[in-house]
Amino acid sequence: MSARPEDLEKLKERVLGIISDKGLTFNEIASLLSWSGDRRPLRKVLASLVREGKVQRVPDYDKKKMVFRRLSGQV
Repeated sequence: MSARPEDLEKLKERVLGIISDKGLTFNEIASLLSWSGDRRPLRKVLASLVREGKVQRVPDYDKKKMVFRRLSGQV
């Protein structure tokens, strides 16, 4: 799982491009990115975005899952 830092930065940009204010589950994000194989780099990027305050992880009671939502003001 040793993804290069520049690859992770590109992945961050792609993830930020698809996450909306509505929110997406992890599986929906992986599907939109056509992700296959080891999902650890994707999880690492999402966790990093949450820690940086660019993305919020909140419960969606309708889906009964946690969703990732872009914070207001983040472009």
